[in-house]
Amino acid sequence: AGSGESLEKLLNNEAHLAGYHVSDQKSSKAIYQRLSKNDIEIYPVMKRTQGLIVKKGNPLHIHSIEDLVGRKVRFINRQIGSGTRLLLDTLIMEEGIDPLEINGYLAEEFTHSAVANAILAGKADVGLGVKNIALENGLGFVPLKDEIFFIAMNKEMAAQAESSKLIRKIRSASGETPGYKAVSLNRQIQDWL
Repeated sequence: AGSGESLEKLLNNEAHLAGYHVSDQKSSKAIYQRLSKNDIEIYPVMKRTQGLIVKKGNPLHIHSIEDLVGRKVRFINRQIGSGTRLLLDTLIMEEGIDPLEINGYLAEEFTHSAVANAILAGKADVGLGVKNIALENGLGFVPLKDEIFFIAMNKEMAAQAESSKLIRKIRSASGETPGYKAVSLNRQIQDWL
């Protein structure tokens, strides 16, 4: 599930915990306020880099969101409700780009791996995703934005020892994955809360 869907399931008591990511402080603060009003605690676990996943060697010389417009570049998008889709929509809004000028804006996949697979299969030239997926699939990567990934859970779940173990394990694993860096203290991201 995407970030938005995961948080809605948590808020509706359909999940015990949810992961979500944000790429700007304003969105992060709004999410934090909504969650804290519902007795949900959040824990920053990692920073990760999102960017454009392209064919190996970047044969179409794609270096920015603007390079997707007015060209014969075939784009593959993420689904509505995913944090990656929200990031793309934010970036194109900041650039004043009409999303329908991007060939493939309406074509959606549900995971970063599915985006990479669409590029590998020749169904698309570029998509937005995370660096490690590009590297794992032998594809190129153009970094665009760092974002922070959080784990959210209700206070009862947060009080359980297993929750702390899970958070530590995620932080540890993130430090071993290209494009990710562990974040373990709220003071490291105080402007995001």
